[in-house]
Amino acid sequence: MQDSLMLLVALVAVALIFDFLNGLHDAANSIATVVSTRVLSPNIAVVWAAFFNFIAFLFFGLHVAQTVGTGIISPDIVDGQVIFGALMGAIVWNLLTWWGAIPSSSSHALIGGLIGAGAAKAGFSAVVCWGTLKTVAAIVWSPLLGFALEGIICLAMAAPLALPFAIAGGLVARSILKGSGSPHTAPGAFTACVALLPVMMFGERAAKMEPPVNAVTTSIVIDAPVDVVWRNVIAFPPLAPPEEAIFRAGVAYPITGQIVGSGVGAVRYCRFSTGDFVEPITTWDEDRLLAFNVVAQPQSLRELSPWEIVPPHIEKNYMRSQHGQFRLTVLDAHTTLLEGTTWYQNYLWPQQYWREWSDGIVHRIHLRVLRHVKAQAEMAVATTAR
Repeated sequence: MQDSLMLLVALVAVALIFDFLNGLHDAANSIATVVSTRVLSPNIAVVWAAFFNFIAFLFFGLHVAQTVGTGIISPDIVDGQVIFGALMGAIVWNLLTWWGAIPSSSSHALIGGLIGAGAAKAGFSAVVCWGTLKTVAAIVWSPLLGFALEGIICLAMAAPLALPFAIAGGLVARSILKGSGSPHTAPGAFTACVALLPVMMFGERAAKMEPPVNAVTTSIVIDAPVDVVWRNVIAFPPLAPPEEAIFRAGVAYPITGQIVGSGVGAVRYCRFSTGDFVEPITTWDEDRLLAFNVVAQPQSLRELSPWEIVPPHIEKNYMRSQHGQFRLTVLDAHTTLLEGTTWYQNYLWPQQYWREWSDGIVHRIHLRVLRHVKAQAEMAVATTAR
């Protein structure tokens, strides 16, 4: 009985040492930013991190603890020796990585210690393969699932815009902190800056700024008479699957198009990878101009995400087409200039920055259609010549 009590006390002591090293080792990761920027003093930051770490189980449950306790090694072989070995392995690893300034996780160190201690006692058959694989997969996939591929793409697109603001924000914070004279007065200035955010957001919403209508025109020269080009403009067969990276990444791309009816009032249906554009014809000037409005359109892209999500920029179509047209110009009896123009609105701000991206996307869509029309028209001419 006395030996069991001593073993229990020793295990609790080792567990507390591991817990202390866990905080020493991992706390820096969670509070480094707010301390290094002097937003919070080290003492306040440590208390803040400790409080939220302590109450986390009230909101997220004990699922992680259950996995570590029963999902890594078989519970049947767990005894005081296995627990002691797992804790000591994690402690040694934490000390080595701390001494070598190597970023690592204490939780992952504990899992590795459990696997090692369990294998040392009962062999690798004691390792719960599914639980271990699930944990390893979570280590690899959690950042990817957090961002998902489209998140990484969006971050890359926004980085040139975000970095100057981040630098400017850092300089403003530095000037506030230098002016305050004491790091302990920083939280008040920080709170004041944060309080401005909802005010700015409500101001933006109240302004209801309407973006301008932008026009993008793309042209191509086709070695075919104008009447042949016209026939391939008003209806064309399905396009080949796209090879462009931007379309493979999820941006909607045209597949086929047809017109129901003839003349003004007819309706053009342009099928994209995400659905149909519905486009009533407003100008039908045969062999010269085909113009149309856009009364319905599908989502502008498909999210590359494992989750079924429809974020606002997709649900509300922040990139909205208004009008479109094809203009045909006779260069000679056997050559035609075909121009495609789209008028659209982009509801992403700031306009000047995001317009470069949206114009490029519209231009790529135009090129996909115009090159297809060119190939079909020139093939028709070659077939007739035979």
